[in-house]
Amino acid sequence: MLFSVEEVVNVTGGKLLLGEPEGYFNGVIIDSRQAKGKELFFPLQGEKENGHRYVLNALRNGASGSLLEERYLNAFNLETFPEKKAVIVVNDSLRCLQELAFYHRNKFSLPFIAVTGSNGKTTTKDLISSVLSMRYNVLKTEGNLNNHIGLPLMLLNIKKEHRVAVVEMGMSAPGEISLLASLAKPSLGVITNIGEAHLGLLGSRENIARAKGELLDVMGAEGKAFLNGDDYYLRRMGKEFRGETFYYGFHEGVDLRSLNSTGCEFGSRFTVLLPDGKVEDFQIPLLGGHNVYNALAAIALGLEFSLEIEEIKERLSKSSVTGMRMEIKLSKRGCWVINDSYNANPTSMKVALQSLKEAAGKERAIAVLGDMLELGAVEEQEHFKVGEYCAALNIDYLITVGNLGSVIARGARSAGLPSFRIIAADSHREALDYLFSLPQKGSFILIKGSRGMRMEIIAEELLA
Repeated sequence: MLFSVEEVVNVTGGKLLLGEPEGYFNGVIIDSRQAKGKELFFPLQGEKENGHRYVLNALRNGASGSLLEERYLNAFNLETFPEKKAVIVVNDSLRCLQELAFYHRNKFSLPFIAVTGSNGKTTTKDLISSVLSMRYNVLKTEGNLNNHIGLPLMLLNIKKEHRVAVVEMGMSAPGEISLLASLAKPSLGVITNIGEAHLGLLGSRENIARAKGELLDVMGAEGKAFLNGDDYYLRRMGKEFRGETFYYGFHEGVDLRSLNSTGCEFGSRFTVLLPDGKVEDFQIPLLGGHNVYNALAAIALGLEFSLEIEEIKERLSKSSVTGMRMEIKLSKRGCWVINDSYNANPTSMKVALQSLKEAAGKERAIAVLGDMLELGAVEEQEHFKVGEYCAALNIDYLITVGNLGSVIARGARSAGLPSFRIIAADSHREALDYLFSLPQKGSFILIKGSRGMRMEIIAEELLA
């Protein structure tokens, strides 16, 4: 993107303190280390750091200018600023980032697809993008840029060559999806499911559904919603939606239905009943029925954009997704490592365990599970239930990490999983030592836990 200094001043309502209005910026950064030349630096307040500490660093590293919140103005000696750099004084840097992103987004008329949900939104976003890129130049959310800071940064990356945008929207509190949707102005929205993610912050699935439903509220009667028709909350949401609704799922009464799903060495194969009544076979390089749901959303969007079925099949079969989400790799020790360590909640934990059992078949199934965070008052209860589920599936070996992980172990033991097949480890190292003591050839090992548990350390060691 290219913004003049004067343009930024007008959009943000700021005041040019230093520099010339005729100057310009060819990018936006929030990390002073990313300055390469001609960028505009936004000093944001984080949990641990205040970006105003790095304003001078950004300018000296090559940025052409920086915003500066008025409340911090007295902390700077203007004589120390590099010459010919623009400094724009504003009230709120974050709000200005969002305003500039909204301004830039409105320069383009390309269709926006917003993807949200408790589980699977990143994978769904990746699969939709993969399918649509068969014909279109697609802008898609990178990494985890799906919040009140990340989404504006993505919007500022829109270029004239883009023909469609697929953006992910995350949230942890009411009102956040509403803000993101208001900035991106999507005409198409996908909601994958309503689960227990952020249960501790929002209190109930009812509240989670209400927060996710903000996407449909913003889209209004002109929008089209693609919803998981097997989810009770989304069914109800679809009935109340003023726009057009398209359901996908495994059960009857949906517009796009998977008739079956089987795991294979490649990933998953499944048969789909299309809206026109035809039946087609698909495959994806991902394990688990939950990923078939994600693929159904991608098929639905492919049809919406008039792609041929063979095109959709080809893109799905060759698609790749953001890391640490049911990634399966064969280790040099001969075991299959399923790295699903990006995050965890009760719903995704049970789905991953089910996928582990399906993938393992008659081979040894080993689950290495860490704490699930942000569950609030129900954390012990939910961890205990996951342990009971491990016992119900008859997981061959269960290894837990962390204080809450030990509650999973206790739940499994109480539900009848033999104690000699369970270990509650205090650290990654202890879990690895136990893993290395087991016969590994042919085994399937699931690694999963919340982001804060850094369970990928175990997966990386197993694959080293």
